[in-house]
Amino acid sequence: MTDHRGNGRSRPGSSSDVPVHRARRGETRQIRDRWDPPERSGAIKGIVLLVVVVVVGILLIPSATRPPLAVASSRTPPTTAVASPPSHSRHPTSHSKGPSTTPASSVPAPSTIEVLVANATSVNGVAGAITTFLGGKGFATLSAVNALTALSSSQIYATSTGTSAEAAEVASDLGLTSAAIQPAASTAPVSSAGNAQVVVIAGQDLAARFAPSTTPTTTGS
Repeated sequence: MTDHRGNGRSRPGSSSDVPVHRARRGETRQIRDRWDPPERSGAIKGIVLLVVVVVVGILLIPSATRPPLAVASSRTPPTTAVASPPSHSRHPTSHSKGPSTTPASSVPAPSTIEVLVANATSVNGVAGAITTFLGGKGFATLSAVNALTALSSSQIYATSTGTSAEAAEVASDLGLTSAAIQPAASTAPVSSAGNAQVVVIAGQDLAARFAPSTTPTTTGS
């Protein structure tokens, strides 16, 4: 039989191979421990974690200090006015039937006005005809006289005892305009007005209407 122990070669897995494998493993572990020690790896992880925390904090600080975004627009939308429907009252508007508070214009009664008519034309009987006419209107008349001057247009005077309203009443009944009424301070061209409140100076315009005849005369009322 051949003695295997004396051939100088060791079999795999024999006890003689253990030191060699253990030596190689030790060298590999020493190389790993040299390039990646556990303490250095933990320190790097801590630094990385700290950097991440600082970066996140920097990012969160501005967002915390920014004012909140406006939710609604500052502009107020225009409002549309809605017209209210007209109200219909069940009660009709009451109309007062009482007397008006506006004072009516004071119109003197003809019977309270004394009128003197003076002829200022060359037509005889003009003043008398006018006097008769005014008496028929209800005026209190005096005897007709002649004027101190001749006139083409008739004039109406209110004496010191008369009023402009009375003069206007006489002028209206004679068909004369307000232009015939003379100012209150004016004096009628007659010798005497007597008790008359209104003096009528009959001119050619009235003579054409009230002349009793067409025969001209130099004098006469």
